[in-house]
Amino acid sequence: MPARGVGIVAEGVTVRGLEGTVVADVDLDARPGSFTVLSGPAGSGRTALLLALGARFRTARGTITVDGTPLPRGAKAARRRISVARAAPAIELEERLTVAELVGERRAIGGPHVTDTSVADAFDLVDLACPPHTLAGRLPHVEKLLLALALATAEESGGVLVDDVDSGIAGTDLDRAWHAVRAVARTGRTVIATATAPPGGSLRPDLGLALPGHHTHLPATRPGGRR
Repeated sequence: MPARGVGIVAEGVTVRGLEGTVVADVDLDARPGSFTVLSGPAGSGRTALLLALGARFRTARGTITVDGTPLPRGAKAARRRISVARAAPAIELEERLTVAELVGERRAIGGPHVTDTSVADAFDLVDLACPPHTLAGRLPHVEKLLLALALATAEESGGVLVDDVDSGIAGTDLDRAWHAVRAVARTGRTVIATATAPPGGSLRPDLGLALPGHHTHLPATRPGGRR
């Protein structure tokens, strides 16, 4: 299920929350089809920045462009091109719903692009097989993540955002999660994920951005230390 990725560029972006500035002066260039990880501890502004990059959270300063069009002017088009798998607490699976019900919900959100074929292909892509009648709340943490990722991918958008990849997941399950995220990026989609720490080895992202905490920022670095 190949796709044409979106280009997402942030320049001098600052994001403020209820308690003040959570991310300051961020520069980021996520090229079409790339895999980016925003990493840092809880409270470092990962989720707010992720949503801002997907045209779902306003910035206080700086500019974000999606496929060359600046936000917020291009926000509506950007939201059509970028799907959010999860970004708690605003966007996450409703655990009282079954897998089949969540697929139906995604059809309502994603429109005609979400078909039986796109859903089946997305589940295969992330290597997830769970009975349609299974309640989401009864799935292991890793399978909840994979389900959310598959549903977003089934929209056949050019970008996918996924928050807190390593939340409640460790060991081989975490490897499985990162393999799935990387698999989505290999389809040509632009994938931006957040986590406490980025994956390493063959799963290392194309671009990493460390967010140590409030009012601090480390420049983005590419694998091997290249800016």
